[in-house]
Amino acid sequence: MMICADDFGLAPDVDESIVRLAAARKLSAVSVMAALLKEPTPALKRLLELRGQVEIGLHLVLTDEVSLPPSEHGGSLHRNGRFLSFGKLLGRSLAGGVRSADARREIAAQYEWFEGLTDAAPDFVDGHLHVQQLPGVRRGLVEFIAGLPPDEHPWVRNGAEPMETISRRGVAPLKCWAIARLGRALRERLQARSIPTNDGFAGVCDYGDWRHYPDTLQRILAQVRPGNYLIMTHPGQREDWRRAEYEALLAVTLPDGEPQRFARKQVA
Repeated sequence: MMICADDFGLAPDVDESIVRLAAARKLSAVSVMAALLKEPTPALKRLLELRGQVEIGLHLVLTDEVSLPPSEHGGSLHRNGRFLSFGKLLGRSLAGGVRSADARREIAAQYEWFEGLTDAAPDFVDGHLHVQQLPGVRRGLVEFIAGLPPDEHPWVRNGAEPMETISRRGVAPLKCWAIARLGRALRERLQARSIPTNDGFAGVCDYGDWRHYPDTLQRILAQVRPGNYLIMTHPGQREDWRRAEYEALLAVTLPDGEPQRFARKQVA
């Protein structure tokens, strides 16, 4: 079982919470929004000191922000030099309007920026708001990673999970179903190109129901399966729902004592 904290780089309170959880061995992976960082911050430097016990990955940013670097080459992802809102990107991608070549170039730029910030390639790649799963984007991502030397392939997050698992857990089922459907399409592309990916996924919640997050976390943990099963989290301090996740993770007793890193030998 892996536990991954998303959104490192979004805000100081998020970064501090993630570093504390990583140091307490409550996380096995951290996803960094490299596109939002102009330089290595003190929090990032502290995170990098924990690289031996947590994997550090690239959290792709393809919505709302100014592209990094500001570019003229991502036309189907941009408007006036700024990424589309998530709603507009979702609509455009589902209509077949996101060009995989545009996505591939933006992903390459953020991948290279991550390497410059951390002095290493990312251990894995995923996306803010699950954008890595969207049509057009997922094709560009798979094409980019497939172009790397095979021994340098990062693993890629997919959000696929069985419908019966979603129903049994009973947490934000419609949201989980939509993410899982897109995740299955990405997983199929990754497996076809022998790119490693997780084989289980959970963590999507009703963030308005943050007071019940400790119970939600226990329901998620009760359904963990062996292998590269990933639980996504979003700890922080300023927002109630992020603070609830942080406090629950800090207090929880994990089944194996601590979460595990990605095991490539278990990938088909």
